Amino acid sequence: MKLLNNWLYDKKFELVTIISPPFLSVFFVFLFQGKILEINELPIASWIFFILFIDVSHVYSTLFRTYFHKIEFQENKTLLIITPFVVWILGILLYSIHSMLFWSILAYVAVFHFVRQQYGFIRLYSAKEVHSKYSQIIDSLILYISVLYPIIFWHTHIPRKFNWFINGDFILGLPWFYEEIFLYLYILFGILYCTKEIYHIQKYGYWNLPKNLLLSGTALSWYIGIVHFNNDFIFTITNVVTHGIPYMALIWIFGKKEVKKNTELKIIGQLDYKIFFKKYSIIIFLAILILFSYCEEGLWDAFVWREHLEIFPLFQNFEKISSNSILSVLVPFLTIPQATHYVLDGFIWKLRNDNSYWKTTIFGLK
Repeated sequence: MKLLNNWLYDKKFELVTIISPPFLSVFFVFLFQGKILEINELPIASWIFFILFIDVSHVYSTLFRTYFHKIEFQENKTLLIITPFVVWILGILLYSIHSMLFWSILAYVAVFHFVRQQYGFIRLYSAKEVHSKYSQIIDSLILYISVLYPIIFWHTHIPRKFNWFINGDFILGLPWFYEEIFLYLYILFGILYCTKEIYHIQKYGYWNLPKNLLLSGTALSWYIGIVHFNNDFIFTITNVVTHGIPYMALIWIFGKKEVKKNTELKIIGQLDYKIFFKKYSIIIFLAILILFSYCEEGLWDAFVWREHLEIFPLFQNFEKISSNSILSVLVPFLTIPQATHYVLDGFIWKLRNDNSYWKTTIFGLK
């Protein structure tokens, strides 16, 4: 048996930034669980690192795959222009009905987005694998159940000591037996997947290492963060690290391949795209993302949350908005970046169109 090392760009880089984050986050949790479990609120330094530097920043990395990329923008122009306005209007309508309805819908959309991102990674690392339609279905089943079971567990054990966005955003409590049903499905699909993998090894003589590490890491981080522990800090670590870092890494891979293919590409017709993807430009790349993230979170803290003003001195003089009519417009406006990210991410990484520009960039297809 040989290992199928179908890496997208560089094995070491992908092992560190795409494959290892869920394993490292779980390792960190168990290494320091004694201290972590004593913490009731996320420490400010941890909030800066996990939320500001990773969670919010990864949303803005989508810019380099869409609005900052002239060719991609032209290829998806209608989608990219309309989406921010649509999510804002829908957000205003939902918030006007009830703020909790808005946050609940956004939370469930976020969960769907998180699941679909992992699905996208599995498809990327299976693109060159010989497989049947049934094999692909089994891969999808084990991925979905590895995420759905923790979510169902969460809904049968409401309230938990953590939330997705705000307290009570998961509003649908489920009877206890749903968790048992999905646990049995988890075991069944796990056996089915292992059987399929053994069959493939015997038939084709290889084992897809990246895909199986991705599936294992996803299952591990979601189970540990939601089921095994009931702790806000632990949920934040396992959730944010597993999702945010690999996404930024994928954007970086796309950019690195792009600048080799298209050296004259400009951002908004002026700035060289390649500035952000040279050998040591990852610092510039991350700095831009953090700058956007800082500005967004500063506005949130100034007008809505008022929780971390000590790290947003430029925003301290703004007054908190208490008018519900203003908040019904402002809050959906501030969520435009992440809501747009959720929507666009469902379209821009599709593998179905062989002629799509991004696919030829990632896989080097003609």
